Amino acid sequence: MNVVVYVSDALRADHLGCYGARFVNTKTIDELAAGGIRFDQAISAAPWTAPSMTSMVTGLYPHHHGYLHWDAVLDPTTETLFRALSAHGYEIGTFVFDRNYLFKEMPEANIQGTSETLDGAIAWLRENRSNPFLLFFHNWATHMPYEILHSERKDWLSAKQEVIGGIQGDSATALEVTREGYRKAVERQSEILVATMLEELESLGLRENTVFAFLSDHGESWGERFPNKQDVQGVYHMHGATLYDEVVQIPLILSVPGQLEPGVVREQVRSVDLMPTLLELTDVPSGEVDGISLLEEEGDRPAVIAGTDMGTLTKLAVRQPPWKLILHVESGEEEAYNLELDPRELDSRPADVPPELRELVFQELESAERRELTEEEEATVAKRLADLGYL
Repeated sequence: MNVVVYVSDALRADHLGCYGARFVNTKTIDELAAGGIRFDQAISAAPWTAPSMTSMVTGLYPHHHGYLHWDAVLDPTTETLFRALSAHGYEIGTFVFDRNYLFKEMPEANIQGTSETLDGAIAWLRENRSNPFLLFFHNWATHMPYEILHSERKDWLSAKQEVIGGIQGDSATALEVTREGYRKAVERQSEILVATMLEELESLGLRENTVFAFLSDHGESWGERFPNKQDVQGVYHMHGATLYDEVVQIPLILSVPGQLEPGVVREQVRSVDLMPTLLELTDVPSGEVDGISLLEEEGDRPAVIAGTDMGTLTKLAVRQPPWKLILHVESGEEEAYNLELDPRELDSRPADVPPELRELVFQELESAERRELTEEEEATVAKRLADLGYL
């Protein structure tokens, strides 16, 4: 069984037709969902890329694997999806938005090139079609600013600043332009990029024995949580600074034609469940991880979400329907929302939260790997985040 993991960065679930979106053409992804398993409530382990993607490939929450900034070092004994499959004879090929960032500390990811186009991934598929393989493809088409390649640094940063400026100016016109750009990027992701990759798998005769996992690392916001729009200083304030559902609820679809019964799972699942699922589907044993295979019926799984700032754990949340509890680590302040009565998370009611959620969030806090950064490390983190437009 081959494996393709396709990650569309910053893709909100509510911008796909199969999750109820209107006026957006995502026919290819919708058909993928109809022929596979769509998870209605999938929750990311973190609200931004570095810790979220690391959780995806380790099955561990960010406060356990400790990869909280781009220059963190993952414990070399930590098992990864790449290493586990490689040890069982799989060819590994990874394509990322920028080789200087994602998985650069994981040689077992075998980064082959950029994901800004499909060319490299398709060439790699053709070269490795005869052996079991894992193709991991992380694409930034749906990451702000839209329709500009990250490799075009000057244009990319200029466009990013234009979007931030529109949000800071509290301009309804600028916001609609940004959101329309996002919708077009979602359509391009679905109808050009995902469609082309699926067509290539079909033409190579690989689709019937390939697990295709489609998901996002986090969602997106456009400054709506900030009463003073001047506080929106960078990408971090669009995803990264908050743990609300528009940022942490993600699409998750699994498809294996003829092998997984199509359907919709309404119960809550987590991105940390992806790794053990893919290992079970490929008959590769999994070690101890925070995730549980999605092939097991578990009911609503409590989702833990880690918020970070400059490489430090700053927030920790537990989402257990119908409640979400967010703990601000330094101050001890709590936010709590009943998602059935208050799905937009506007009315915080920490006094009403079930006590078991509070117990769980503090248990997780006690288990967290925490280390203070040196001034030099803080400066490095700040530079890296600024380079990506997060600051």
